[in-house]
Amino acid sequence: MNLLKLQILVLIEKLKKVTDVARELNMKQPTVTFHMKSLEEDLGVALFEAKRGRILLTEAGKALYPYAVKMTAMAQEARKAVEDYADLNKGHLHIGADSMMGNYYLPSLISGFCSLYPGIQIELSIKPTRRIRELLLGQEIDLAFYYTGQPATEMPKTVKEETLIKENAALIFSGTHAFAGLKSLTHQLIAKQFFVQHGEGSFMMEYARSYAAACNIHLWERAVADSPEIIKSIVRSGDFISIFPLSGIQRELAAGELKSLPLPGQDDPAVYGVLGYAADQPLSPLRDQFRQYVRQFVKPELQESFSPETPS
Repeated sequence: MNLLKLQILVLIEKLKKVTDVARELNMKQPTVTFHMKSLEEDLGVALFEAKRGRILLTEAGKALYPYAVKMTAMAQEARKAVEDYADLNKGHLHIGADSMMGNYYLPSLISGFCSLYPGIQIELSIKPTRRIRELLLGQEIDLAFYYTGQPATEMPKTVKEETLIKENAALIFSGTHAFAGLKSLTHQLIAKQFFVQHGEGSFMMEYARSYAAACNIHLWERAVADSPEIIKSIVRSGDFISIFPLSGIQRELAAGELKSLPLPGQDDPAVYGVLGYAADQPLSPLRDQFRQYVRQFVKPELQESFSPETPS
């Protein structure tokens, strides 16, 4: 079955107009129409229908669509793999990361990798943890970096994960906050403070709310922010507290802008940064090279167990 014809079917479903498909493929409109009719003749069934100025898939076309998506994706992946083998200085890598990994770990890794391979183009998508995992399951990204609460998560068998980072999460507050003079906290003290929560769909939101539920307290969520940097800025203002992986606030701790204490009643405060990739999709040389680079570059520096700041 001709891959170009299948690609046209996929684009018809997306764009709904032959002219837009022709523009996308840099082809003439009659050529696109010819391939559409040819595909219908090959299969002996109508796949397209015109309605209100748009071209839609028939029921038969909708049945073929998921297979067309898979076949065209596999063809693109095969072509990409061959190109990567020819020269690691050519190729495109799409990386997905949640806000924690994307803000604090990926920038230096991407910069270093691109210095080694100047011809590589890397696309970095920062999304909530839940969305990054969905993109990984759908094989819409090549590699995924995100936080989780355990080194081996319950992801489907179609996904492999490698633990890169193990660190502690702790309660953070400013140097002027009422907590600054304390050596330990109680659940009741935490529940009385303004809390800035991490964004919807993030692992850190799930972590904070799970902690509160386990301790039978309610966090006073007065603000919610998708950006970890904004969360730190709000906490630095002096009135708010939050929960944060300690590696993400090392600079602020050293400068005295933020302080931290262990979360009370928690035996294991560890959180894990992982690298995920599709198990049933062979790693191209480019993706494998980046994965090896990450393992060599990150693990020695970041797989330490960070401890909360000891008050003086």
